[in-house]
Amino acid sequence: MVGAMDFTFRQLEIFRAVVVAGSITKASHRIGLSQPSISQHLAKVEESLGVQLINRNRTGTVSLTPAGEFWYRNSIEIIDRMETLLQEHAQTFRSSNLVLKFGATPVLRGRFLSGAARIARDNSNFTRFEVVYELNSTNLVERLRMHHINFAVVAEEALIEEASSFAITPLFVDRAIWAVPASVPDEDIQNAFDPAFDPEKINPILRHYVEIDSAVPTHKQSHEWFVGNLPHAIPTFRAPTFASSIEFAADDLATCHVLRSLLPNLSQTVLDNVKLFEIGGQELRVVLAMRKHLLSHPTFARYYQMIIDFCREDYAPVMEAQVIRKLSDIVPSYGRTN
Repeated sequence: MVGAMDFTFRQLEIFRAVVVAGSITKASHRIGLSQPSISQHLAKVEESLGVQLINRNRTGTVSLTPAGEFWYRNSIEIIDRMETLLQEHAQTFRSSNLVLKFGATPVLRGRFLSGAARIARDNSNFTRFEVVYELNSTNLVERLRMHHINFAVVAEEALIEEASSFAITPLFVDRAIWAVPASVPDEDIQNAFDPAFDPEKINPILRHYVEIDSAVPTHKQSHEWFVGNLPHAIPTFRAPTFASSIEFAADDLATCHVLRSLLPNLSQTVLDNVKLFEIGGQELRVVLAMRKHLLSHPTFARYYQMIIDFCREDYAPVMEAQVIRKLSDIVPSYGRTN
């Protein structure tokens, strides 16, 4: 018979972390425990229950036994319920310690996160606002799963497999933008897209572009765009974020791709020194996500709605107001065969 204290809540969290990570090795990096320690905790849980929960193959990846499926499914409910209880306790008995952890990609630095922080500051129940950055939505969703953050602004597609676990509200549609130094004449841009134009006479700036970090989801599409449209351009520069990429363009060094949602967060100086072109292609539906059980927590539920209102009434209108030209307006052939 299983005793009430034969395994701990922490060990149940470790079991869940291993399942989410897919291997003990990956879980070790993410939760800060050694692999032997994780294995010992898992063995304790299996010993207590009298069944094997996880199968480990030669590559180190794990799969669940039927009993493991049962306990993983219920661990989600148990851990979520415990977090809700702890947060309700904090609000009722320790309201001075309520912390808000907000996850976002670096695109939303500046105006967006300042707005989110201001809303948190004005809500007297929060004593601290913490920002957690990841280069892509997949990593942010994993942090939500692991309860490392309370909220995240992510691409909707990253939530497809676990949408039922989160409260999800659309915020805006993001699009790829090509940024060109303002010093480059439109005629030079037209020439660069003309296959018959002498490559040696192409404006030198248009022969260089900024390659975005491979962890950013649009990395592949950006590379393919340059290869297909500006085959004479080379990735002379590499940057970890869109914000750092566009600074190269503003300094007359190269062209780059950014997302439209970055624009409200840029200084006027940067915006004055680039031309922005809508190039079509992939659109990202951006949403606000929060673990669904937090809707029962008044403070978090209220903040969730206030962020939605801020985005729709303030941020999105500023984003849409930015002057962006269609590349096809100055390069009539653009898009016909792409």
